[in-house]
Amino acid sequence: MSESPAPSRRDLLRAGLGALGATTLAPLAANAQPPRQPNVGRIGGLINQLGQQSQWKSPELRLVRRITLGLNEAEVARVRQLGYDAYLEEQLNAATLPDPDMATRLQNPLYTQVLGFTPRQLYEQWDRGTMYFDSQLPYTLLNSERAVFSRRQLHERMFEFFADHLHVPSWERGVPPIHYERVIRPNVLGHFGTLTRAGMRSVAMLIYLDQAWSTRFGINENYARELMELHTVGWDGGYTQEDVVGLARILTGWSINESYEFDYKANNHDFGAKSAFGLSFPARPQAFSGTSGMDEGIAYGEMLIRHPNTKRFLATKLLRWFVRPDPSEAQIQAVINAYGAEGDIKAMLRVVLSRENLLRAPAKLKRPFHYAISTLRAIQATVRPFNDIRRDYLALVYPASGMRQPFLNWPTPDGYPDRAEFWAGLIVERWNEVQHTLVSELDGPGRAVINLSLFSADGTVDGIVRAINTRIFGGEMSAALETEIRAVFRAGVNNTRVLNAVRLAISAPEFHFY
Repeated sequence: MSESPAPSRRDLLRAGLGALGATTLAPLAANAQPPRQPNVGRIGGLINQLGQQSQWKSPELRLVRRITLGLNEAEVARVRQLGYDAYLEEQLNAATLPDPDMATRLQNPLYTQVLGFTPRQLYEQWDRGTMYFDSQLPYTLLNSERAVFSRRQLHERMFEFFADHLHVPSWERGVPPIHYERVIRPNVLGHFGTLTRAGMRSVAMLIYLDQAWSTRFGINENYARELMELHTVGWDGGYTQEDVVGLARILTGWSINESYEFDYKANNHDFGAKSAFGLSFPARPQAFSGTSGMDEGIAYGEMLIRHPNTKRFLATKLLRWFVRPDPSEAQIQAVINAYGAEGDIKAMLRVVLSRENLLRAPAKLKRPFHYAISTLRAIQATVRPFNDIRRDYLALVYPASGMRQPFLNWPTPDGYPDRAEFWAGLIVERWNEVQHTLVSELDGPGRAVINLSLFSADGTVDGIVRAINTRIFGGEMSAALETEIRAVFRAGVNNTRVLNAVRLAISAPEFHFY
């Protein structure tokens, strides 16, 4: 019988966070002051609404809901123009999809600066205590803009997926922007093998999981454990504690240099006989320079990339991310069959995102970041430029943090949970953030401003309802919600009631799900 992996520091932290999700977060939602407006009667049944929305008839719109960070008019029009398969192919081939608006936004001097920092410069910001305003906050703003405004929406959803899969908290010695820009972002629609190899050389990962200081004089098991448990074969992948120790020995010498770039140090490598998870290496003469011994870690990584349990782990995780929490064996096997030798992510996604899978998929609860971004996309908010990043309100950052999902800031290496039961206790925080910061009458630097004329152009109740249905729900709003929205205008139409009607739509259960 195989031995279970030993607990790591992540297990202890996760236990505390699990208690937080189970006890602290739910009472906060229960005890918080309810939103002042509107009065959303249907929200009480939100967490029980786990089945697919009966009014979601269009396969094309189901696809858009799953592979974007929120429906908007442009995406609905595009999928109707191209059809299901062509729209999916366009999104899968993000590199060839023109994205001029995002290209312009990337020219913001704040973003060009943060993307130009070297790893050493990022570390020095952390060391002197200026990291938050110098790089962490600008990088969060940049990625929030990408999520809201980029046409390459599937790319952004896959960035979110792999940012959790190979997670490093954004505060880790300042260097995570390098990890997310060099390791993850270029590879999210490429090959899992390429992504895994890059992750094994990620300075941020090697620092965060203490691999940089694991040597033949004293090993650290953290990265070896997570490389198998979280990144490849999975927690139930069949490895033992002895395998973790063996892999930690195999990876000795994988480290960083003074410039905070990856550096293999042969002097620190354990050249003794080693074995782990069925792969053995004989004893060799000690080397003190060069790359001798690094080939052992490379060979082990290649074995993990091609291991059947890695294929199963990734296939299951992709199905859970896009389709359902309990994928069938047939669904999993179909994705495994598309994996190939290197883990062809596009090929796997074509299977995951099939019409058959999505037509049978239950609705998923949006995580806070997804909910905040989808709100901005649905209402086509204008995000005001900020004048002072230290002083102005930042609508692209603060709402998600207020809903307890600060960008890339989960403290353990397993990434933010993708389970409805974890986030279900934060519904009131969602209402408050959306109604008082995102869908509000507030204006000023960094604010998100709604253009009410988009919803009330003809000034009639029918026109307002039609605009909300079209812009926020792609024409698939439920009859029950339409009745509630019409009730907002019992005393007539004015701007305050139009604003409240939009708030009601964004707060309704069917907008919390996708």
